Amino acid sequence: MNALLLAVLLSRSSPLPGLLLAQADTGAVRQPTAGAPTPPPEVPAPVQFQVSDPLLAPVPPAPVQVSSWDEALALLKQRSTDLRTALARVESAAGQWRIALAALLPSLTGTVTTQYNVLDPDSATFIGGGTGGIGGGLGGGTGTGGEDGPRPTSPLVLGTLGASLPLLDLPAITALGTAREARRTAALSLAETRRQLTGALAQGLVLVSARERLSEVSRVNLRTALERQALAQRRLELGAGTRLDVVRVQQDAERARTLVVTNDEQLRQARESLGLALGTPGAVGLARGVKLETLLEHARRDCRQLEDLTRRADLAAARSRLIVAERQVTEVKRQYAPTLELSSTAVAFTVEEGFAEVPVWNVGAALVLPFWEGGAREGQLRRTRAEVEVARQDVVALERNVTVEVAQARRAVEVAAATRDIASRERDLAEENDRLTRRSFEVGTGTSLELIQTAAALRQAELELVVREFELEQARVQAFLSEAACEW
Repeated sequence: MNALLLAVLLSRSSPLPGLLLAQADTGAVRQPTAGAPTPPPEVPAPVQFQVSDPLLAPVPPAPVQVSSWDEALALLKQRSTDLRTALARVESAAGQWRIALAALLPSLTGTVTTQYNVLDPDSATFIGGGTGGIGGGLGGGTGTGGEDGPRPTSPLVLGTLGASLPLLDLPAITALGTAREARRTAALSLAETRRQLTGALAQGLVLVSARERLSEVSRVNLRTALERQALAQRRLELGAGTRLDVVRVQQDAERARTLVVTNDEQLRQARESLGLALGTPGAVGLARGVKLETLLEHARRDCRQLEDLTRRADLAAARSRLIVAERQVTEVKRQYAPTLELSSTAVAFTVEEGFAEVPVWNVGAALVLPFWEGGAREGQLRRTRAEVEVARQDVVALERNVTVEVAQARRAVEVAAATRDIASRERDLAEENDRLTRRSFEVGTGTSLELIQTAAALRQAELELVVREFELEQARVQAFLSEAACEW
């Protein structure tokens, strides 16, 4: 009697009272035609219950939201520490090149010195030489002049002006070429940093979008679980259900609540990770209505596909570092060569009658022959040769890794697309199974255990589909950037 009462209550939306929902059509009742096969009855939608729960409220939006790729990229350029570090290394390499160039250019040095004789203030003696006139150069010193010569002032002010010009310096020439290549290495490393930052930004946007979708799906599943709980409670009140049915659906609802709490926290962490990628110490989310496909399409606009994989920035930077290491070996070898330098020195001192006197102006040349320095050059040669071998092995290892990485990235797109399609079909089947099982439970032919099992399967299938869609977008981004150069 109770089961019949429940069936009548749940079938009040049927066109004809007394007929079960499973036997009623959305229009008029179909009358079987003589000689014609009876069509299978259509299963109506389950009865909807009004449910409420604090966890059904969506997660509050992030304090900072991006609505376009250009906006996200502008934040990245302004705040990224990795980008600023790479730019600073480029500037440092430029400074090192300028230092190497200075070793081949003329140098000019001026020195002004004064001394005061405390014991004999009237004496104009300059320490570093004797008395009685001007010595023959800087080492000669300056003393008091004779009666016919210029008389220095007291205190004496001595000025020297020195100039030098390297005529032959092979180590400096090699060092200049090494610094130029190191500058190119820094520029290539900057390009690789931009590619990595673009990938991190795109992956962060994809992750936030996926986590938002998971959070939304978990709330839909919670609402469905609460509706099942209301249905079981109604069956219990009508006498057609048992307390065991209510407990089972309550357990299922608690599991749905757990997924809501977990997915909400993962969404917050994804937003914070995106904020860190953009250089913001807070959460960054996507503005409402922004489509992920549009963002990724704009990201591809700032990057171009490489025709030759060997021109990828990290490979080019590794080869450039190998060239720098080889030039450093040459630089050490040329330290055994002699150097030739042209120099000139002028000396002037203040005099009482007039402004200054210039007694010395010499021009000379110096040939430096590096015979022996204790074996330091030999040690440097061994060290630089070892660094060349390390750099060469780094290039070989990176080439292998990049080849495998690109091949895996291409396959990952195909695998992710196939698994996404399978997950979509599984979700459709789980949804149909849940609908039929719930309808059977409503009319009293199904059990609560079947209801919970199909609900769990549907919930898992929906979450699995979201994850597979996220993996597909992630694989597409990775495959594109593995063979791209970003020039923004």
